[in-house]
Amino acid sequence: MDFYSIRAINREDVPFLWDMLYEIRSLRCVREGKILPSRDVLQTPDLAKYVQDWGRKSDRAFITFDAQTPVGAAWYRVFNADNPGYGYVDDRTPELAIAILPRCRNKGLGKSLLIHLFAQAKADGYQQISHLLRSNKR
Repeated sequence: MDFYSIRAINREDVPFLWDMLYEIRSLRCVREGKILPSRDVLQTPDLAKYVQDWGRKSDRAFITFDAQTPVGAAWYRVFNADNPGYGYVDDRTPELAIAILPRCRNKGLGKSLLIHLFAQAKADGYQQISHLLRSNKR
């Protein structure tokens, strides 16, 4: 049986958030039957905003590990009307992002990460969370 651990993210984990953001973008391409994008796609402002300058007061993330290796993450950020994300609802609703490496999917890790993240959101006083790919308006 595999053993996984979950903890809140720290500064040293931010590069892994970039990896997970790429995983989200790549999965979307796979689902749409498109070729995988270059990692340069992470530099587009609409996508980069989900990790860039990580560490704002409202930024929250959890990361899961297989032994000492990170294999997934779930996080949220709050955006505003002047800089909305893909799933923007309002200035008080954080947008959630989640990704698990392919080899570790279907093991309950996403659910565990979401439980941690939702508990954090509740502790932070949020009433709802939006998903970054909630709509296809862009």
